[in-house]
Amino acid sequence: MSYKVLITFDLPDTDAFPSVLIEALTATEVVALGHYKLPEQTPPGAARDQLETDTRKTLTDLIRPFHNADIPVQTRLVFSSAREKAIDRVARQDDCDAILSTGEVNSLDRLFVALGDGPEFDRILSFVADLLAAVDASVILFHTREETLTNATDQLVKRGVDSNRIYQQVSGGDNVRQRIVELEDKCDLLVIGEGTPDPLNKTPVLETASTKMPLNTNDPAFIIRSPTQS
Repeated sequence: MSYKVLITFDLPDTDAFPSVLIEALTATEVVALGHYKLPEQTPPGAARDQLETDTRKTLTDLIRPFHNADIPVQTRLVFSSAREKAIDRVARQDDCDAILSTGEVNSLDRLFVALGDGPEFDRILSFVADLLAAVDASVILFHTREETLTNATDQLVKRGVDSNRIYQQVSGGDNVRQRIVELEDKCDLLVIGEGTPDPLNKTPVLETASTKMPLNTNDPAFIIRSPTQS
């Protein structure tokens, strides 16, 4: 199954896409959103008329590695002062399955998957199985209940993942959020559902679908969107 992943490039100045993540995207389609942040009260239409040609060229240069890896890529260019709203809107319009928040990464040796109980549970596991087929990495599955982790492991094995690559981490302590941060800090890439809740506070670990994560991590993260949001 091919997934559609939204990646945002903050224009006009943004870092090149981490080359190590290209391998993780070989089984996906990419929607590359170039977001040019405007000052408040600046008319988007006027900015587009003035800046679109140069900005589109910059975006074309940034996505060249995807074309070189034969990854299907569509481009969207938005001029606005509201980055999060632009990301959410494009994710809905293009029916994206996931949003990739890029970060600092040198290798993909271990993935961290924070599992919730929401409607994106099966989608997370399906996405992770395809991800593990593309990269040579192990995975830590995290949840507060052992039976959920056993179920998740069984699903990954059925999808062709070697059980030796799968590790389980159950946490029933008082500070689940802190435990997530500690474990994720030992990994290279995070996979989480946009509606995955903090079991204590019953609030989303992710504040919005636009990847504002209160996890204090610089690692890249795939945020799997709920089927109800796609």
